[in-house]
Amino acid sequence: MDLITQETIFLFLYTVASIGMLYFGADFLISGALSTAARLKISEMVVSITLIAWATSLPELFVLSKAISLPNGSTIAYGTIIGSNFANLCLVLGLSILIKFKQRSSFNFFAFKNFIPISIFSTLIFCIYGLNLFDSLVVKKLLSVLMIIAIILYVFKSNKETDNYLKQETKVFSTRKTYIYVLIGIFLLVTGSEFLVMVGMKLQDLGVAPSFIGSIYFALASSSPEIFTSLLAIFKYKKHDVVIGNVLGSNLANICIFGIIALIFNTESIMLGSSPSLLLASLEIAIFGIFILYYFKSNKEKTIRVHSIVGFLLFCVYYLFYKFL
Repeated sequence: MDLITQETIFLFLYTVASIGMLYFGADFLISGALSTAARLKISEMVVSITLIAWATSLPELFVLSKAISLPNGSTIAYGTIIGSNFANLCLVLGLSILIKFKQRSSFNFFAFKNFIPISIFSTLIFCIYGLNLFDSLVVKKLLSVLMIIAIILYVFKSNKETDNYLKQETKVFSTRKTYIYVLIGIFLLVTGSEFLVMVGMKLQDLGVAPSFIGSIYFALASSSPEIFTSLLAIFKYKKHDVVIGNVLGSNLANICIFGIIALIFNTESIMLGSSPSLLLASLEIAIFGIFILYYFKSNKEKTIRVHSIVGFLLFCVYYLFYKFL
């Protein structure tokens, strides 16, 4: 068996093991999170933008803490977050909308509409950082602080959102069992993502471009918990609100993580060009704009129903993002 064949088998086995960990990790995490929401009588939207979102963003923290010390580490770290947020918006959110096919995807827009200004503010600050408009270290640290402040506002706001309780059919575990489920879920998600990151490191050793490793491979690897969590939420638990909250909260958490890393370490210029940053900002504003239009079209009802064509368009935008790299 030659070296190339052995390496291929190695990468394949690590990928299969990662997928298994991510699947069961997502299952355990959602079960524990929904049980927590039902026990505390808070909405599944709030749980998804806090507990689930932060848990599924842990891989980004591990990836960035390692990537920042690599050659071109700043570009890889920034690319990981921008690619991860693109994957959340285009693939995770796009899939949750597209999966309904001829029907419409419905979710409680009223439960998260107050988070829109915070999300847009956080994304704009993050994109400004990536445009390399400022060479001053002080300005860069200030932008990092603003990214962190955005997440503080988001947490403060989420504490006030306690409506839209979970329905009684949600299974409630004992407190001890709930903690065990959540911890097992987080452990499996982080471990599975770490396995995928190991494969990404191997790609860098083989000479793959840093922009591709950060924005595509690391981004997809670190976004895989969100993808699996959302798939489980859709198909097993029928909870579309969990998907929306997970995407929103995870993107905010990702940007906060980059802000913390950029505040601690001295970052170099981001070598991605302006197109990815501008496209991300435009995409998020466009998505929220579409949701707001549906909200007013439905006479401001709490639940809006989005056509599946929106999900297809989000997949198309991800293709454009890939082409811009």
